[in-house]
Amino acid sequence: MFGHSKHPASHLEYPYSSGEITIWRLFFIFLVTILAATFIPIIQTTNVASAKSTLESHGYIVLTAGQYETIDTKLDNIATTALAAVNNADAAVTAAENAVLAAQIAAGKVDLFNSAEVFLFPSNTNTTVTLTAGNTNAWSTWAEITDGAATLSSKFATAAGYISDMYIYDHSAVDKLYLLEIAYGPSKITLGRVMYHTSFIEMAPIKSRRVPAGETIYYRLMCSGANSATAKVGFRYFFE
Repeated sequence: MFGHSKHPASHLEYPYSSGEITIWRLFFIFLVTILAATFIPIIQTTNVASAKSTLESHGYIVLTAGQYETIDTKLDNIATTALAAVNNADAAVTAAENAVLAAQIAAGKVDLFNSAEVFLFPSNTNTTVTLTAGNTNAWSTWAEITDGAATLSSKFATAAGYISDMYIYDHSAVDKLYLLEIAYGPSKITLGRVMYHTSFIEMAPIKSRRVPAGETIYYRLMCSGANSATAKVGFRYFFE
């Protein structure tokens, strides 16, 4: 015979249905998630603070991101300022070096003017250079300096140098003022200018600019008292 068991089935004794069990599980998971979300940042903050304290206790400096960015910016500014100072210092050193070089060159030229061997043009006693002025108080046209047999340019054919002085031997116009300009090259680059009066001068210093090798040397002349006045002259010159 079949009879009934003394103990009822276990599912009949559980107070909740399967649907209620699922809801309670979801609620439990939701609660755990909320608690985790709340306490994990606290734990992280605590861990960070603990790590910061540990590092600082060992002599390290711990900065926040904002503090690090501020210091980094300041370091960049310092580096920029330092680089500008270095560049300015370099420029100052270069300028000083150039000034010293210019002074050395100038001193060398002074020494050259005082110690160089001086030559004469013309280099004989039977010729002179005759310069011809334009109309009264007007420049003549440019012409090459020559003594009739040779040119002053030929003396600088292979070497650069300077014209130091001009000797004055005679004039066609008496008691008059003369102006002389000498130059070189097709564009007539000025070498020097001289103003003198016929009543009291016999030699005029020129101390010309450097005459490059191979250039043609020209003159033009002006006189205060007569058309086409002439002057008989000679030149002193030396080489570099």
